[in-house]
Amino acid sequence: MKFSCLFLILLTIKLGSQSLYDPDQLQEIKIYFPYANWDQKLDSLRAADSDARLLATSVILNGISFDSVGIRYKGNSSYNPSRPKNPFNIKLDYIVSDQKYEGYNTLKLSSGFMDPSFLREVLGYQIARQYLPAPKANFINVYVNDVLLGLYTNVEDVDNVFLSNHFYSTDGAFFQCDRTDKQVQLPTSCPPGMTGSALKFVTTDSACYYNSYEQESSAGWKEFISMMQVLGQTPSNIESTLDVDRALWMLALNNFYVNLDSYSGSGHNYLMYQNDLGRFYTIPWDFNEFYGAFTNAGTGASLNLMQMQQLDPLLHLTNPERPLISKLFSIPKYKRRYLAHLNTILEEAKSSNGYESDGMKYQNLISSSVTNDKNKFFNDAAFRSNLYSDYTAGTGMAKTYPGLISLTNARINFLNSHVALNVVKPIISEISHSPTVLALNSTVSISARILNRTAASLFYRFDKAEKFIELPMYDDGLHADGAAGDGIYAASAAIGNHLNFQYYLYAENEFIASVSPVRAEYEFYNLKVDVKSIQSGALRLNELMPSNTDFVADESGDYEDWFELYNTTDSEIKCLGLYVSDNTANKLKWAFPDTTIPPKSYLIVWADEDGKDPGLHANFKLSKSGESLMIYNSDSSLVDSIRFPEIQDNHSFAFCPTNWITTSLPSFNKENSCIVSNNNLNQKSYTIYPNPFNESMVIKIPDDQIGTFQLINSLGQIVVNFNKALQVNGEYKISTQSIPPGIYNLNIRIGNQKFVEKIIKQ
Repeated sequence: MKFSCLFLILLTIKLGSQSLYDPDQLQEIKIYFPYANWDQKLDSLRAADSDARLLATSVILNGISFDSVGIRYKGNSSYNPSRPKNPFNIKLDYIVSDQKYEGYNTLKLSSGFMDPSFLREVLGYQIARQYLPAPKANFINVYVNDVLLGLYTNVEDVDNVFLSNHFYSTDGAFFQCDRTDKQVQLPTSCPPGMTGSALKFVTTDSACYYNSYEQESSAGWKEFISMMQVLGQTPSNIESTLDVDRALWMLALNNFYVNLDSYSGSGHNYLMYQNDLGRFYTIPWDFNEFYGAFTNAGTGASLNLMQMQQLDPLLHLTNPERPLISKLFSIPKYKRRYLAHLNTILEEAKSSNGYESDGMKYQNLISSSVTNDKNKFFNDAAFRSNLYSDYTAGTGMAKTYPGLISLTNARINFLNSHVALNVVKPIISEISHSPTVLALNSTVSISARILNRTAASLFYRFDKAEKFIELPMYDDGLHADGAAGDGIYAASAAIGNHLNFQYYLYAENEFIASVSPVRAEYEFYNLKVDVKSIQSGALRLNELMPSNTDFVADESGDYEDWFELYNTTDSEIKCLGLYVSDNTANKLKWAFPDTTIPPKSYLIVWADEDGKDPGLHANFKLSKSGESLMIYNSDSSLVDSIRFPEIQDNHSFAFCPTNWITTSLPSFNKENSCIVSNNNLNQKSYTIYPNPFNESMVIKIPDDQIGTFQLINSLGQIVVNFNKALQVNGEYKISTQSIPPGIYNLNIRIGNQKFVEKIIKQ
């Protein structure tokens, strides 16, 4: 009977959970504050400190309960203390560390301000995600103390999860390009004109930019300003420090959909992140006024409806206040590529009839929620009509919100006949590669028929975290292109020791460019290199530690999460072609480099998101509260997997020998001890000699143990720090010639045991 009840409880929890950003699922969050005047308290906190949070005693998200959640209001123009419905920033792990929903710890909820349709953010982000990394978004009903506050848009936070998924690192320079909430007095030495967030370089003094850019990372001002300086002064070199293609896609989206509350209009509302290659990437943000709800084009006057419908595709072409446009477009190949992207967005908007079916689907999904929202900014008639038609609110200084579909159709009609796009375009077709089956350390040739071009290129790379390399394509009969002058262009590249060959084709003429696939570089062709798959059972997840506070350090002396693999076979296993992931939706999350595991041997991988350190470092961390870990072949077939529970600091989850156990005695890079606990933790298992010592001393530990130690002087300073997982015949010999005479503490760690010995230097 007890088992049945437990099963029903678990089943209820499972069924109550749903995907947090599934656009087809209406979310629900219930917030409970211990006071009735919670709104006044949130307003007061924001007035005192925009980062301050009010503690909710409980938050129930899609049926899952969370304790001690931190909540604050967010937004600039969308926030007003006189409004009953303001946007929220909700931090699930504010007090309880590692408290997450599907790996997410922060929710950002928009109130529907400036959007009669309720659809602008969800549909806008959906369109954007076709062309570049952009947040996910859907709809959520918000209750406070069991009273419905209204329908909100639930927008994915651009946090470490987002950065890791799209840029494969989380520790790069990261900036929100917008006026900061906390304005400061700038140095008097700052040049004039320091109020914008549009990447205009004015000085190398970072303090002069503090009011215009919010630093989200611990460092990065030097790199960020350097990028702006290159953009402003030597834009021909910009690709080394900026992903130009990503920026052009963002600009093309802003222009086509008249998203003027952005870089392309008022010059703000976007993010920039620098990945491990040292290049910054633009990330769009704040789409609540997508589809022309914001009328400031950055030209000094508000636009009327016709001006938005006929917005110049080359707006800001010569504007020095918008260098991401004026400087990039001054280089012909970038201008042509931008026009190619704008043309793709136009054609796909046309073929989808302005994404009418998606708009209707979302409208039907939220219709009853909109009706029940008594705090919404527009009436029900506005919601029903604004998907298709313009909606005018107010009298006198009335404001017109363009219909989503009517504006899209107007943009299609205008741009179709615009001189910049109504041109002969390069045509790329009949793409093929040779040989048909790719092998390691061979060469691949890519060919295609290309018409109406003055130049053509192959762009290729081997991994999604790399920068594409450009190779010219030829039609001279000498580059695996068939006969000279037959319209077939080709280029060849060496594959080397890589598993994937990712590429796209580019062609341009004097007017415009074309790429294939049309959403490149965000989408690309991928050729798999033929490698041998590892059979299930041959390679095993053997042990893992998701919270390594001081058990064993990596090659750089850092204590990081780790997991251990074991080769169960009598033959070596080549790891090239294997992937490890903690997310089933991203099975090929981290690729092994060219690494070999000998027969019946172990291999340690650090899970610390730090690929710059020596050794093997995965691009994700393990969750102390428990999660899944999987090994996949390159074809996504599963090699091994484990689901581990919450584990204490410096404890491990180990395979012993037919099942998994949690143990206080980890066995790093060797056969698992399979001891759950140790009843003799305080029993000394080491010897130190001589003591007192002179020029050297020796620490002897059991041969099967791993030891680390620190020598601390009377001032508490570390004079010797041996924190690496090394062990030679159970003995450590320490040279102490440079250490002055005195009394020292020797902190010793053996496995999970800790000891302190007082020793004397004569």
